[in-house]
Amino acid sequence: MSTLGERKSALLLLSLGASDQRQLLARLPAASARTIRALMHDLRRSQLPAAELADALLGDEMRGLTARTSLDVDQLVALSTTLPHAWFARVLSVWTGVDRNFCLALLDNRVAASVREELDRIGRMPPKLADALRAESLQLVSEAMATPVAALPARGRV
Repeated sequence: MSTLGERKSALLLLSLGASDQRQLLARLPAASARTIRALMHDLRRSQLPAAELADALLGDEMRGLTARTSLDVDQLVALSTTLPHAWFARVLSVWTGVDRNFCLALLDNRVAASVREELDRIGRMPPKLADALRAESLQLVSEAMATPVAALPARGRV
């Protein structure tokens, strides 16, 4: 027997790439991961349009999280210093109207190579998931801007 949360998780995981699925499933308790894998297998066999169903599911649960504003290039690049490279690649992948190559050129060569490699690996995210990622990115930038200077690390201060 599966819970509603496990069924939703299976559906949402199917909308992600195989590597992301493996990483997320590896972090779950073994019993939940087994159940979700079985549900994912059943969904694959059913030939249902998982990405469209996931989008509809996210539409109901994340309506308040969608982001319609944007970060400027400096703010976007600043996220590369606080997020793991794989997550920064996902953030960069959902910002439309931004020249990725320009953003990558502003990064340290090692970071840019890692982010570029991840960008090549990841697929297109469902629209509501992309909106949620943009909203979370905006929140991270907003929180960083609200942090008082005295609370920031001393490194780099004159």
